[in-house]
Amino acid sequence: MPSSADAIRLISGRPRVLATADLSPEGIASLREMSELRLLGWAAGEWFCDRKQLVDAIADAEVLIAGYECFDEALLAAAPQLRAILSVRSAPEANVDVAAATARGIAVLHTVGRTDHGVAEFTVALALGLTRHLIPAAAWIRSRSPDFDAGENFYRGTIWGRGLGSPQLAFTGIELHGRTLGIVGFGSIGRVVAEKFSGFGMRVLAHDPYVDTAELKTLGVEPASLDQLLAGSAIVTLHARLSKQTRGMIGANELAKMGRGAYLINTGRAGLIDTGALLRALDCEQIAGAALDVFDTEPPSARDPLVSHPRVLATPHIAAWTEEMRVRHTGSIVQNLQRLLAGEPGNLSNPEVLTMAGRTVP
Repeated sequence: MPSSADAIRLISGRPRVLATADLSPEGIASLREMSELRLLGWAAGEWFCDRKQLVDAIADAEVLIAGYECFDEALLAAAPQLRAILSVRSAPEANVDVAAATARGIAVLHTVGRTDHGVAEFTVALALGLTRHLIPAAAWIRSRSPDFDAGENFYRGTIWGRGLGSPQLAFTGIELHGRTLGIVGFGSIGRVVAEKFSGFGMRVLAHDPYVDTAELKTLGVEPASLDQLLAGSAIVTLHARLSKQTRGMIGANELAKMGRGAYLINTGRAGLIDTGALLRALDCEQIAGAALDVFDTEPPSARDPLVSHPRVLATPHIAAWTEEMRVRHTGSIVQNLQRLLAGEPGNLSNPEVLTMAGRTVP
């Protein structure tokens, strides 16, 4: 059994680093100072790496900066020198076989906070888009006939049409102020979501079995069971991680507990929702609408009934994608490599590698 000091010195010197992730120019310069850096795919300003490229390039890498390709057990087996994987994600298991890496004594490090503000702000945008009917209203004003005539009457300046066909009546929305937001999953993103929506004067409920209720109250939100949250919220937004326990957590029974005027937002993972049950709930107007940035199959078919549904605001998995995201995750990766070289690794997704019996030290 190595000493505690040896057990954490996974790499040393100037390691051979392979990067397939999109990185900022400043971050690339910092990484070059610390390592022998090779850029491939997104890191080289190109696109996803194909399998052969990865197998060839990873063979002598000691550190992998993982982008969005699939790094499975077979690929890790082709990397006998690999000591650490630095993922751009906060949840590396999305495309890295963490269990296989652990079995090989490979440390997997994640980033922290790279998408928090981007996803939270996008969630706000979706909430406003749903509740103020922004997409159909924009479509209406663009699709008017060239000879559209609102009529010459007292209301022309404010109602743009006759009777029930006026846009002001057709697109009457609701205000967020004074209503209740329900957040399912109160990790780093959920916390920023709460902060941003509280600025609208909303009451905020949160459900997360892994967060202490006292902590929730300290952060200014009200703890609630899932049933309480669904029944009491005008808007429900999902930010839980996908797991065996959370897959399909919003199904027919849960949707039935929501109010008929309530909206559901998912910028997390598609698997959190039983999409068949959601479609049925929308068809029978059991809920008012939904905003979906993630889908069971991506990209979804243009004929997907949820994509084309009149009460669904569908977007192409872009909630996290901001200019700041790349800068933020690059900074986290640079810091992770610095700490790894100093023998003080942090942000480990598999901390058990530090105490593995028989660990050899390079």
